[in-house]
Amino acid sequence: MTPEDLWKAYVEDGNKDEKHEAWAFCGGGKEADELLSLVKEGKKRGTASSLIAYRVENEPLPKVGDKSIILDGNNRAHLIIVTRKVTVTPFQHVHPYHGYMEGEGDRSLNYWREVHELFFKPDYEAAGKDFDPMGEAVLEEFDVIYPPEYSEKDEIYLTLPIEEESEKYRDYRDEFKAFSSPMDGTDLLEVTEDTKEWVEKENEMWREENLPSGYVSSTLLVAKRRKDEKVVGMINIRHSLNDHLLKIGGNVGYSVRPTERGKGYGKKMLSLSLPYLKALGNIRALVTCNVTNEASRRIITSNNGVYENTVDGV
Repeated sequence: MTPEDLWKAYVEDGNKDEKHEAWAFCGGGKEADELLSLVKEGKKRGTASSLIAYRVENEPLPKVGDKSIILDGNNRAHLIIVTRKVTVTPFQHVHPYHGYMEGEGDRSLNYWREVHELFFKPDYEAAGKDFDPMGEAVLEEFDVIYPPEYSEKDEIYLTLPIEEESEKYRDYRDEFKAFSSPMDGTDLLEVTEDTKEWVEKENEMWREENLPSGYVSSTLLVAKRRKDEKVVGMINIRHSLNDHLLKIGGNVGYSVRPTERGKGYGKKMLSLSLPYLKALGNIRALVTCNVTNEASRRIITSNNGVYENTVDGV
């Protein structure tokens, strides 16, 4: 199908006719087909480019809301996506969760770095420079919006927090305080007044050199509802376990805001987090809950959790 035909079908299905682009991953070829397949499988929801490439070509950076037709290696159109998030960060500081979101190889950060250093090097050469591990990368997250068989089925998605949404996190915290509800899975949000500072700290907690004493590497993700981008939950994923977490806490802690409970968000958050834990090297995940927390118990068992034991006195 041509890009024009795919866009025409999209508009005829009742969608707005608006500005869009057509492109293939990696510029085309075999790699474009392989990455397109990952998108269709639901594994790939992220992509990355070097910032220096945009500067060499004098092109504007992508923006939230941009719509694109994705082509295969022969310039045939398959999908329409919308950009939901754009961040710019040094290559060496790219978070493991973004490597996972790109869906390639074993979905690990090491794999992401290996293939993207090779991918970025020609951009630096075009600018007359050597590859710089601290050079900035442009990271995008996207949703598939057409055709329906490939478009998003989940009502929520998980993403790293960003400073631009610090007011949303403050509102999230304030709701828990108003309901006198525990804020599991939010790490230090309850006691950090400046939510921008909280975002900065949480997004660095995967780096061992940044960890306070007694902490393990972790990823804090916010659960956002697609239809209105509201933060409905948070989940803290610990990459490994220490003695304390083996007794209480486990690999995953999570919360759903009080006014959004009973909608299946907790179950979906845990379901979305488990493949990421596997990509981090965890064959099994330890998920704990209080013996009186029936809702959390059901969330665990609905994700194929198996009772192991009850720990007293913690």
